[in-house]
Amino acid sequence: MQIANILGTTTDHLSSLSCGQMIHKEMEKPLAALQDSAAVHGYNITVASGYRSLERQLTIWNAKYSGIRPVYDMQQNVIDMDNLDSWEKVQAILKYSALPGASRHHWGTDFDFYDKNAVDEKYELQLSPEEYLGYGPFYRSTNWLHTHSTEFGFYFPYQGNKTGVAQEPWHLSYFPIANRFLELLENEPKILFDLIVDEDIEGKNAILHNFEYILDNYVLNVARYNW
Repeated sequence: MQIANILGTTTDHLSSLSCGQMIHKEMEKPLAALQDSAAVHGYNITVASGYRSLERQLTIWNAKYSGIRPVYDMQQNVIDMDNLDSWEKVQAILKYSALPGASRHHWGTDFDFYDKNAVDEKYELQLSPEEYLGYGPFYRSTNWLHTHSTEFGFYFPYQGNKTGVAQEPWHLSYFPIANRFLELLENEPKILFDLIVDEDIEGKNAILHNFEYILDNYVLNVARYNW
């Protein structure tokens, strides 16, 4: 397992899917088995977003920090970033967007899903809680996954019941590999710290000053699976 695989700077550990997304090579068969089982019950579990590079995560982060892209609070209201100091901006972004270099999407083990059978081809996916909870179009497939996904090695890492990241009912993780990445990052946090030092990332001083807090509350302690 290479450092580059953790940080999102290489794709040599990935396979391409027919939908155009990339995932970890070792996750390809378990995902296919999960999808086949779901299909029996009428669900078409489709990968909306798989692997995400460091460069892409940096673009998302910097656009949110600078106000180009909206940042939402837990009630899905847009936050006025102009009224926040640097550390407050960093915390606001971290609720829904991972720190570049610490995104689980870098690993290829995690993906955002939707049920393609539940909407027509013109539907514009939002990846919002309303789509997956209550009576949104994907609540039935989400409920099925909560019951059956662990049978295939998958789980929902962001349940919103711990400090840090908000609930993401669209985010699935393949824990046999993801936990290995997480353990390596936990044992070698300096690789992430050094990356932040070297990259052109907004809010860098606040991130570095609060690095241990970020690692504990937004990376390591909110997404582990005990199996």
